[in-house]
Amino acid sequence: MAELRARLAFAEIVGPGLAADCESLELRGSSLTVTTANPALAHQLRLDAEELLQRLNASSPGRQIRTLKVRTGRRSPST
Repeated sequence: MAELRARLAFAEIVGPGLAADCESLELRGSSLTVTTANPALAHQLRLDAEELLQRLNASSPGRQIRTLKVRTGRRSPST
């Protein structure tokens, strides 16, 4: 449930266009990992990590997210 709230809050904060460029969001403990195939987006998310964490925690009561990890990945070809 906490991961779903984090996903919804993340999409609202970054906007639907940028959220669509994110391959996956995974919440483990107090760490949120975002994977994107877009290196420029990954860089921007890293730069904005502190602000994103503040906004995520403000919009999603419950578990506090302390760390935002951003990975650059590639999409698998669709079959």
